[in-house]
Amino acid sequence: ARPATGEPGEAHTRLPSRPSFANLLARSSWSFSAQARKGRSVSASLQPGPDGGSYRPRANNSARVWIDGHASLTAIFSAAARARSSLYVTVSFVDLELPLPHNGRPLLDTLVDLSERIDVRLLFWWSEYPGIGSFRGDREVIERLAAAGARLRMRWDRVPDGCHHQKSYVIDDRLAFVGGINLTREALSSPAHDSTGFHDLFVELHGPVVGDVAHNFVQRWNQASETLARGLAYPDADRAGPLPQPVPPEDREETGEILVHVQRTIRRRLYRGPAGWAGEREFDIFSGDRGIRTAVLDSIARARRSLYIENQFLMDPDTIEAIARAAERGVEVVAVVPLEPDRNLLLYPADRMRETRAALERLARVGRRFGLFGLARRDDPRSAIYVHAKLLIVDDERISIGSANLWPPSYVRDSELNVEIHDPTIAADTRRRLWKEHGAGEMPRTLADWHELGAEGRDARRRGNSMPSRIVTIDPREYYRFPEGLEAPWKDVSRARESD
Repeated sequence: ARPATGEPGEAHTRLPSRPSFANLLARSSWSFSAQARKGRSVSASLQPGPDGGSYRPRANNSARVWIDGHASLTAIFSAAARARSSLYVTVSFVDLELPLPHNGRPLLDTLVDLSERIDVRLLFWWSEYPGIGSFRGDREVIERLAAAGARLRMRWDRVPDGCHHQKSYVIDDRLAFVGGINLTREALSSPAHDSTGFHDLFVELHGPVVGDVAHNFVQRWNQASETLARGLAYPDADRAGPLPQPVPPEDREETGEILVHVQRTIRRRLYRGPAGWAGEREFDIFSGDRGIRTAVLDSIARARRSLYIENQFLMDPDTIEAIARAAERGVEVVAVVPLEPDRNLLLYPADRMRETRAALERLARVGRRFGLFGLARRDDPRSAIYVHAKLLIVDDERISIGSANLWPPSYVRDSELNVEIHDPTIAADTRRRLWKEHGAGEMPRTLADWHELGAEGRDARRRGNSMPSRIVTIDPREYYRFPEGLEAPWKDVSRARESD
């Protein structure tokens, strides 16, 4: 065995008798879609329960947005290098040999070195499907760590037929980072986008809200499924033991004037106990947490002037309908998605995909108040820039960044972590920075500019000419329609035995 690299189709055992990844999507999509759409109201955010989420908005914080992987990972691991006591990380897709941009050294080596002087805890997603990018505690790696006397502490957590998709870092229990960037080679991007790296973001947090990010880590760490069920831990379950509750938000130092709200998706039946802090939202987390879905629909419903969206998947019919209604009441909407959708969506159930396409066709009918766009390299227009971001900016007043895509699995099935920042300065500045990056010298200032640059980019791309910007118009009616004969990279991935 060897550590996963995050590349689809990596060598793994394929046994026809085991369920396939394709069958998983076909089997599970009905349940998560039905749950996500079952009578949910945006007013649920005011109620103590799964739809209202585990955490309250927190006042008196400071925050900073990092754009693309080089800057984000440099900020995170430079802060970790200065840490005095601890580094706690929720890990989704990962390449342990990833060369980190701040020091050029492999990720695992860097973490081992840090563990010599601080408490480094890594909570890994244990995927049932080897070869798709999670680190499942490969024996070779564990033996190498043990032989070297590595002082890392590691646990593994599984979500049945789903993904632990959160990406978070808590440093010294005083600083947190939350975003969508995986620890894989696709993360190594910059605003110049002169490589194959994905476009994505992270947010750095200081203040009382760090307590909520820490609480999420501790709750999941203490109830990590594979550790509790079969002792999968490094160096062992005792030495990688449970953590005490972190300092509550109300007892933490105030660092600024910004209101920040941590939001989650936690699948039902994964964990037990109070979802949030004592005296706040104490509903049983066994019921799950659907706070992200509530927050997304609420934000779209409240928009008065503008919505700016960047997301890997724009597939949830209810979310698309909410966007259409916003555009119809006069809100200008710019949505940026991958120019070339993930081919693994060929595994998405046909009936669910038909619902998504029908919703996008409805969205296309709202006219010029809405625009759907992708990104490509100006001097190599046939080379698309993959948008992996999970960003929503409303009225240049509040901004959401995290791990959740706008599709049903992120609302109900997969674990997700988002941060909503209520600050006009950060919201507007981030939007302008992103529009400048995507404009690449031809910065759009209005939705009309996006339409103009997007049309020029589409035409230049068809001719193979260099583009005036990175922006390319996408016809919503044609999106998520794949050429005949195309295959999903993960079509043959099969479920592994727990002992694999």
